[in-house]
Amino acid sequence: MRILYLCHRIPYPPNKGDKIRAFHQLRAMGARHEVDLFTLADEDVDTAHIRALREYCTRVTVARLNPRWARLRSLPHVVTLAPLTVPYFHSGELQREVRQAFRSNSYDRIFIYCSAMAQYVDGHHGIPILTDLVDVDSDKWIQYAAYTKFPFSAVYRREGRRLREYERRICERSSCVIVTTEREAQLLRQITQAAAVHVIPNGVDTGYFSPRQIPAESGPATVIFTGDMSYFPNEEAVVFFAGKVLPVIQQSIPGARFLIVGRKPGRNVLALRKVEGVEVTGFVPDVRTYLAQAQVAVAPFSIAAGIQNKILEAMAYGLPVAATPRALQGVSANVAEVVETGHTAEELAGKIARLLQNPEQARSIGIEGRRRVTADYQWEQSLDQLLRLLEDPFHADSLDTEANSHCSFRAL
Repeated sequence: MRILYLCHRIPYPPNKGDKIRAFHQLRAMGARHEVDLFTLADEDVDTAHIRALREYCTRVTVARLNPRWARLRSLPHVVTLAPLTVPYFHSGELQREVRQAFRSNSYDRIFIYCSAMAQYVDGHHGIPILTDLVDVDSDKWIQYAAYTKFPFSAVYRREGRRLREYERRICERSSCVIVTTEREAQLLRQITQAAAVHVIPNGVDTGYFSPRQIPAESGPATVIFTGDMSYFPNEEAVVFFAGKVLPVIQQSIPGARFLIVGRKPGRNVLALRKVEGVEVTGFVPDVRTYLAQAQVAVAPFSIAAGIQNKILEAMAYGLPVAATPRALQGVSANVAEVVETGHTAEELAGKIARLLQNPEQARSIGIEGRRRVTADYQWEQSLDQLLRLLEDPFHADSLDTEANSHCSFRAL
C-alpha cells in the first residue's frame, strides 16, 4: 500500500511524547508499505533530520512553521467558530505539496496524526482515513482553563468547546480513530457515538532506558522530573512540586534536591532556580545521565491526558515513581500498582521521603516497576495492532489481537 502520513511536528528525533509515538508508527509502516510523510518543523534545526526519516519513508516533505507568526495568525479566529489550533498549524506551503501529491500519486490510506492535520485532506473522501488523536485535546484545553486566570481561562475554555466540535466532525468522517488510553476513548465516545474508536497505547524502549546502560551515581537525595518544559502541564507540575512538596521533603531530608530536566524552560520554571535544592537543566543530550543521579522520579500532575511517557521511561530505567492520581489515569492497573500515589502535597512528600530514606525498598520497587512496564508497554505489541488496523480498518473489530493472517512486526 501507499500511505499519506500527516504529522503536526517532524517526528525526529524521538525525544518527546508526540514525536516518539509518530516515529515508531512510521518505523512500522515503512517496514511494510510505502509512506509519504508531510509534516511541519517549528525550529530551523528540525530540517537536519529529514535524512534520518528517509530511512523509513518513500518521501519526506517538511514545511517551516514559525510559532510566533502562527500564534498571530490564529488570533483573528477568536471571533469565528473555528478552533485556534487549526489556523495555528496551517501552512500554505504544505497544503500545496499535499495537493500536488494527490495529483501525482494514488494513495490507499491517509493517516492523520493530530486533529489539526485533518485540514490538509478536506475533500478526499474516497480514501480510507485513519486518525490518531493520541489524546482528546479538547479535554486538555478545558483542564487548562481551570488552572489559569482570565482572560486566558476564557480563551482556553472557548478553544475546548470549538475543538470538541471539530474533533467530532473529524472522527465521523474517519474510517477509524485511535487514542492512547481507554479514558481517552471514553471521552471520545461522549463526543460522538458514530466513530469507530480503538485504543493503541504507547510503548517504551526498555533497551535504551536500561539501568545497566549508565551506572547509578552516588550523591545527595535526588528527585527528578523530565519533560518538555514549554508544555503547560509540565510547567504547572514542577512549580507545584518545588513550592509545595520539596520543602516538606527537606524538613526530614535536609539537602534533598529536585532536578527539572527538559527543553525550553520558560520564565516560571527558570525562576525555580532560586528555590533551595532546585536545579533546572534545560535541554540535555541524554536524559539517562540525569536519571542516573536520581533515586525517585515524580509526576505531580494536576493536568494530564493520555499516557505519561516520563513515567514509563523512569520505571524502565528502574526508578521508583511517585505521582498524583491524575498522572496515572492512562497507565495500566498492573503498572499503577507499583507507583507511590499522593493526593496532597504532604502525602506525596511523605511517600517520596520514605523512598529516599529506604534505598533498598526503593531499589526493590524500581526493579518490580521495570518488570511490569516491560510486560505491559512493548512497542512491538502496539505496532502489530496498528498495522492490522491500517491494513483492514473496516473489519478491525473482528481481528484476533493475538493471532491473525498478517506477519508480525516483530519478525520484520
